[in-house]
Amino acid sequence: METMRSPWAGRFIGLTFVLGGVAWAILTILVLGNVLAGLGNFTLGPASSRIVAGGGAGSWFTMGILAYGLVAIGGLGLTALFYQHIEGGLGSSLAGWKSIGAGIHLLLGGLGSAGASLLMAWGGFQAGAALLTPDIGGGGQNVGYVHANILNPIAAPIAALMGIALFGYLVGGIVLATAWVAARKK
Repeated sequence: METMRSPWAGRFIGLTFVLGGVAWAILTILVLGNVLAGLGNFTLGPASSRIVAGGGAGSWFTMGILAYGLVAIGGLGLTALFYQHIEGGLGSSLAGWKSIGAGIHLLLGGLGSAGASLLMAWGGFQAGAALLTPDIGGGGQNVGYVHANILNPIAAPIAALMGIALFGYLVGGIVLATAWVAARKK
């Protein structure tokens, strides 16, 4: 049996490359910020290494960056393999509602998870920076201030974006499962 090319796998890989480029830009800015902070220039804020080492509210930064890499980027790339297997390997065409569902999976699942994780990382960076002392580029704030003014306002948007992503994953799971079952019956 000849393997066909999957249009949906290509779309998932394409978004994976875009999100990977965003990750590269973010990490480049963070490294530049660390170099500048080491020279006493806090234009880009305090060194992200200090935010990570500080723990506490700064752990949102760490978890957001990890979630972005693993779920938003890695998850999309892995999902492309499922679409390639269904469309290319098994020869099951995703037409009609299945094509719409795959689009929902790509946009809501991919962009929802990217948005939630990046918002979490941004909030964690801001919170961690606010807790650091001013002499190293921090805001010198206390934990109560940080939670009330930085983290609390973004908790609901993060949860909403996670809900959107989960809905996209559910729709994608239904699309993949029904296409797989239909292909196995052929």
